[in-house]
Amino acid sequence: MALAPPKRVRANTGSLAPPPSAFTFHPTHSNASTFRTLQLEVQLSSPSLKVGGPIRKPLPVYSDNDAIAGKISLENISYHSGRILLTVEGAFHHRLPKAQDEPVASGSFVPPRKHVFFSSTKLISVTNPEVASPRSVFRREGNILKRRPSVSSIEENKRALTPKRCYPFSFELPRGLRSGEELPATYPSTQFPSSPSVSTASHIEVSYRIVADWEPSDQQEQSSHLEIPFVIQPDAEFQCADATIPSDKMWLEMPLKSDRPIPVRCAMTLPTSMSFARSSSIPYFVVFTTTPRSPELAREIASDATISVSLIRQITVNEQASLPPTPPLTPTSDDSDGPSSARPKILRLVHKGSARFQRHRWPSDSSLALSHDKHETQSGLGTKHFSDLRTIHHDMSLGFPKRPRQQYDKKGNHPSLETIASLPDGLHKTRIPLSGDLLPSLDWRGLTVKYYLDVAVLLGPDDFRARVPIRIT
Repeated sequence: MALAPPKRVRANTGSLAPPPSAFTFHPTHSNASTFRTLQLEVQLSSPSLKVGGPIRKPLPVYSDNDAIAGKISLENISYHSGRILLTVEGAFHHRLPKAQDEPVASGSFVPPRKHVFFSSTKLISVTNPEVASPRSVFRREGNILKRRPSVSSIEENKRALTPKRCYPFSFELPRGLRSGEELPATYPSTQFPSSPSVSTASHIEVSYRIVADWEPSDQQEQSSHLEIPFVIQPDAEFQCADATIPSDKMWLEMPLKSDRPIPVRCAMTLPTSMSFARSSSIPYFVVFTTTPRSPELAREIASDATISVSLIRQITVNEQASLPPTPPLTPTSDDSDGPSSARPKILRLVHKGSARFQRHRWPSDSSLALSHDKHETQSGLGTKHFSDLRTIHHDMSLGFPKRPRQQYDKKGNHPSLETIASLPDGLHKTRIPLSGDLLPSLDWRGLTVKYYLDVAVLLGPDDFRARVPIRIT
């Protein structure tokens, strides 16, 4: 009796079916960047790309209005269960040059300190995928292989039939609650030419990265670690050139204060916005008026006074024991450095002088070029403090070269005698150029960058001083 031919048995290929729609990655942007290790592959979708960083390849670029979206895939070599840890991190790296009197060891290298001001983590659980049984793997068109397969061949075929597992992810970038709390833009490292050597040179950097870690449940399987840098920069669509040009009609007048009563009043005027783009400049006036009016004293001051204006940058880092993943709430104190707390009057230089507001005098410091507070643990707070006070730009002028003149009004009429009499006796007008390399003003959890204009008018043994907070964007 003839035997019936064996039934044709096909290998179970159900595991090769595409993943469900919930695991399908739909890129939100046209630019895709791929980074991989032996076990992991990460694909990021971004609005644009920029070449830079230590890996010297195109890096994804995001603004603070974007979401970081992509997918992470496990290669077939990693088919066990485990977990994937995805972390988005923003860090501030800083290192200051040693003081001139501090000894510097030859060949010594001081790495920059790192302060993480933003961190967000996602956990992806990975289960062992359903693969074809070893018996069905070695069936070929109904003919069972007579040779017993080796363990290595079974493992290779099992991995070949295991689909690449893809997991989409998305991170929302945090937003500040008020002006000045925006996520800091990526800032490159800076080395000042005055530094004696690379080992002691200044280093300031704001960087972002995505860290992917594959941790298998089987301890015998190899884990994997992947770091991907990316760039945060302001959205160009929200940067309007007209918005960065201050009005030439509205100015804030801030008086300078002296230690003893002097029959002279000095003031500094700035645009009402008190905020300046790094691509622009800071226009300002310094004026003085004798009280009561004295032509002789006015001529002496106009020729002999010394005017000093410095742009000061202060960086403060408070390293906390635990890192909060979100930006801070609006502080309830220490708001005296903001422009809104100064409460200056909105005046035109041509208007009649009125009662000036009284402003707290900031303590002067003759050595503002560098102030370095080493990391010291504060008692009872569990924080480490770092501070850097540096002069970015300095202007010095001898005398007040001009006297303000009142312009004609819109109808072409001459100004009144009362208006002319209210004009200051002397005026110094100039502007401070800014640069795109400046670190912008920011106020994030444990990290603040503030700018001040330190103004001084020296009149022989007397002086008038003020420190005016401004914002640089």
